[in-house]
Amino acid sequence: MNAGMDRLKIGVIALTPGAGAGFVCSCLAGAFAETGRYYPAVLEIGGGGLFDSLAMDKHFAGRDYFRFFKAMNCGKSIRGKSNRLYGINWILRSPEEEGIFLDLLDAMRMVNYASGDVILCRIANVFDEKLWRLLWDMDRILVVIDPLPSKMLAGYKLLRALRTSGLPILYLINKMNGGVSRKEMLDYLKLKNLFYLPMIDEEVIYSSEYSCRFFYDHASARSKLEKPMEDLIQALLGVETT
Repeated sequence: MNAGMDRLKIGVIALTPGAGAGFVCSCLAGAFAETGRYYPAVLEIGGGGLFDSLAMDKHFAGRDYFRFFKAMNCGKSIRGKSNRLYGINWILRSPEEEGIFLDLLDAMRMVNYASGDVILCRIANVFDEKLWRLLWDMDRILVVIDPLPSKMLAGYKLLRALRTSGLPILYLINKMNGGVSRKEMLDYLKLKNLFYLPMIDEEVIYSSEYSCRFFYDHASARSKLEKPMEDLIQALLGVETT
């Protein structure tokens, strides 16, 4: 983390729906927590989905799950509140909070009041001025890209705007696999210093959800993700990778 910065706000967005921003965000939080030096938080802004995929109802059975969105909607304080699991503060929409709409000011308050020193904001279903104002409030932005050509084409308008925005952006190719023509992909994206995560077998994702396990806690996923996550963390913290 840069000198003088006591907490880092990282906005995580998908170039197009289905790129895996939620998966990346949760695994990145796991990697930060595993260092033992950081207390990360995962905050969903806009869309939800991680509460169910991570089986939070099972993990918090018998103990209270603090509903941040309900509290904000009722004007209650969220300072000092947390849902700690795997060394991470999970600020996720529970099913009963799905219909709660937070305006831009409330969303920014949640980001700034969240307990943790690395706040990973998974931003989904947020558009236009609200999206850009949220992005400008971040210290870093991680854009998750699916290398499937049709997906990259669908995200061209947003990609062009991001490239010229002047924002502190890192780009991550998720689901990288042997079927991707790296040259064609790079020629199209016109981006340098990309980061890559390999495609994880669908069986791992399904197995994790059925067994109510954290994706990053799955041995076969961890073996593929550990080194790329380490490099990504160094870059997000402003440290040159080797």
